[in-house]
Amino acid sequence: MSEGLAAELSERLGAAFRRTDELFARIPDDRLLERPIALRHPFLFYLGHLPAFAWNQVGRGVLGAGHLDRALDVLFARGIDPSDGDDARASHRTSWPSIAEVRGYRDAARRAVLDRVPSVLERKGDLLCDNGRVVHLVLEHELMHQETLMYMLAACPEGSFGRAPAPRTRERYERRPAEPRRIPAGPATLGADWDEIPFGWDNEFGKTVIAVPAFTLDSLPVTNRDWLAFREAGGSSPRSWVEGRGGLSVRTVHGPLPFELLADAPVQVTGEEARAYCAFVGGRLPTEAELYRAAYACPDGSQRLYPWGDDPPAPRHGHFGFRGSLPAPVGLSPDGASAWGVEELLGNGWEWTATPFAPLPGFCAYARTYPGYSADFCGGAHDVVFGASWATDERLLRRSFRNWYRRSHPHAFTSFRVARGGAP
Repeated sequence: MSEGLAAELSERLGAAFRRTDELFARIPDDRLLERPIALRHPFLFYLGHLPAFAWNQVGRGVLGAGHLDRALDVLFARGIDPSDGDDARASHRTSWPSIAEVRGYRDAARRAVLDRVPSVLERKGDLLCDNGRVVHLVLEHELMHQETLMYMLAACPEGSFGRAPAPRTRERYERRPAEPRRIPAGPATLGADWDEIPFGWDNEFGKTVIAVPAFTLDSLPVTNRDWLAFREAGGSSPRSWVEGRGGLSVRTVHGPLPFELLADAPVQVTGEEARAYCAFVGGRLPTEAELYRAAYACPDGSQRLYPWGDDPPAPRHGHFGFRGSLPAPVGLSPDGASAWGVEELLGNGWEWTATPFAPLPGFCAYARTYPGYSADFCGGAHDVVFGASWATDERLLRRSFRNWYRRSHPHAFTSFRVARGGAP
C-alpha cells in the first residue's frame, strides 16, 4: 500500500511540476523580474518559491534533513500579501539571484522532494506523514499557485510576451438571464471531520452545521454585460476592464480582448465592487453558509458531494480544471446545477461572499511546518470566496475546501451572484 501511494503521489507531483513549467514557459527570461501586480513579488520569486516551499515542508519540515541551500530556502520561503502600495514597497527587493541559479535550485529541490516521498510514508506517528499529508499539502500549494500565475499573466500590459491569439468562444449559445431560486430554511454543513477526507487544510476542520434562514439566490453569476448596464446607470468600471481607442476590452491571459467576446462571461471584480452592484439592484452578497446550502443541500435533507450529485467532476458540470484559458459565457453548464437549480457554483469564477474569512469552530493549525496558512489571514480584511474558477484544478473542488481573498484585490478570477431576503 505504501509503495502504491508513494508512486501515486510522485506521479501527481510530477504532473503538477510539468504544468508549472508550461506556465513559466510563457514568460521570456528578460521579463521574469517584472511585477505585473505591484502587491506581489516578480515572476522570478514564484519560480523559486514553489520548489522552496516543497523542500521546506518535506525535507526540512517533517524529515529534518536540513537546508538544501540556506540562502534560497529562506529567500523563497514565503510570499507577500500587503494591504497597499506602501506595504508592498517595504517588502520589495532590489536584487535577486540569477535565473540560472533559481532554475538549478528548482530542479534540485524537486528531485530531493520526489526522492523522499517514500520516507514520508514510512514515518509513523506523525500527522503530516499519515496518508502522505505533507505531500498533499505541497501538491495543492503548487496547484493554487498555478492559478496565481495565470492572474499575474492577465495583469501584464497589452502586447507583453507576444501572446498567442485567444481561442474562439462558442459562436452560438443560448443567452439565459439569471433567475431567482428560492432556497428554503435549513442547515448548511461546512468543513469536514478529520477522518472524513485523506487531506484537508487546517481551515477545513472541524465540521460545522449552520442554520440558514430561507433566501433567494440568482441562478447564474453577474456578467460583464450586466455590469455594463450598472455602469451606464452611474456605477464604476471594474478594474478588469480596459478603455482604449479600440473601445472597451476585458483583461485576460491573452491580453485585453474585445468586450463583446466576453460580454456574457462572469464579470471579474473586487469584493467591494461586488457589494456596490448588489446594493444597486436591491440585493446583497450571499454568505458562505448560504452558498454551501445552495450548492450541496437537498430538499430531502441529504447532502451531495458536488452541486450536481456524487459523480466525479466532468466537463459537462462546469468550467474548471484548466480546460480553457478564458472564462466561459454563463449558463453553458446546466448539468452542473444544484438540487435547487442554481448553476455554476463550481467553476468559471470564485464567488465573493459577505463572510469575513475566519476559522471554523475547533480550528487547529495542525501543520507545524505551515502554521500560518490560515491564521495569518483572519484579521477581517479577507472574505471567503466560494467555488472555483476556470483555472482551478479539479482536486480543489472537494466540498470542504475553503478559499479567501483580500476584498480589495482586483486581480484574482473572482465573480459573484446576487442574494435577497434571509438574515445574513
